Amino acid sequence: MNGMERKKYHPMTLKYSIITAIKGALIGIANIIPGVSGGTFALILGIYERLLDALHAINPTIILEAIRAIVSLHRPAGRRRAKEIIDTLDLIFLSSLGLGALTTILGLSFLIDYLLVHHPGLTLSFFIGLIIPSIVVPWKMMGASKRLSQLSWMIPGIALTIGVAFAFGNIESNDSLIWSFLTGVIAVSAMILPGISGSFVMLVMGQYQNVLRKLQLIQTTIDLSAWIWLFVFGAGCIVGLLLFARFLGYLLAHRRNATLAFLIGLILGSFWILWPFKQFDYSMDLNHIAEEFRDRVAEKQDIRIATAPNQMPADVNECLFNLLALSAGLAGALGLNRFGSEDAGVSPFSH
Repeated sequence: MNGMERKKYHPMTLKYSIITAIKGALIGIANIIPGVSGGTFALILGIYERLLDALHAINPTIILEAIRAIVSLHRPAGRRRAKEIIDTLDLIFLSSLGLGALTTILGLSFLIDYLLVHHPGLTLSFFIGLIIPSIVVPWKMMGASKRLSQLSWMIPGIALTIGVAFAFGNIESNDSLIWSFLTGVIAVSAMILPGISGSFVMLVMGQYQNVLRKLQLIQTTIDLSAWIWLFVFGAGCIVGLLLFARFLGYLLAHRRNATLAFLIGLILGSFWILWPFKQFDYSMDLNHIAEEFRDRVAEKQDIRIATAPNQMPADVNECLFNLLALSAGLAGALGLNRFGSEDAGVSPFSH
């Protein structure tokens, strides 16, 4: 992409809108798993630059123009301007993607939680298989000319991802609306970066289980406070997404290869977090802990995917089952790359 020039992307036909919604659903799944990056999935699916491009187009001026167009929809000129704004903002693409992501975030949060708690190693192996091919995508996007000075930016990318893992602290959950907004701003900024998991950042901020609990709460009961908390969280996500997308879009436009190399480093570093052989039983026995601390330790057990120490596999059988899960993930990645092949210049199998 040269400067702020927009690419020509696949037209949003009904078929492609459905495909985009499926991609959004997969990104939604990634965004609720600690250690798995929605940005990485966007790379795998071939929509990363289109997403950044669409978000970068949103600014106060075009929002005001959109309001004027809505007010004048009864006039032919207003309808024409509304259509131009929809095309400029790629709203059909964003709406399809967002609908798919929201559907899986709400509908599959229970399933993902179950798999991570009861089959953590196999689940992580499967996602490693899905993520491995994504390294090819930014590599191809860098083009044929790659300088060592640019490739060296992989090192700080790896260091940042692993550093976040080591920096995890015992931060308690906080129900304040200000903290909810800040969590949304910071977490969504991480979500858009391949290799950095927004869910893991929420773990660092002590809010991951709080968000999951409220998402499940609004589906099972009528809880106004949960709706308000999630609304403020969502507002923070929107603000963070728009601001950080513009910054990242600027970097891709002016320091493209160095930025892409940094993204590759983020992806490579995420494998440390996703290593499937962990000491999942490292938590203390709750029966030997004072009652006032049991809830806090129980919360730690629930999020052990991101915090359990890595170790070597226990035996050959453990290796075999995890290799099968990884192979299934690789097979799934091939299918995902077929979905992504229709967006020009982004597929790992076209250049």
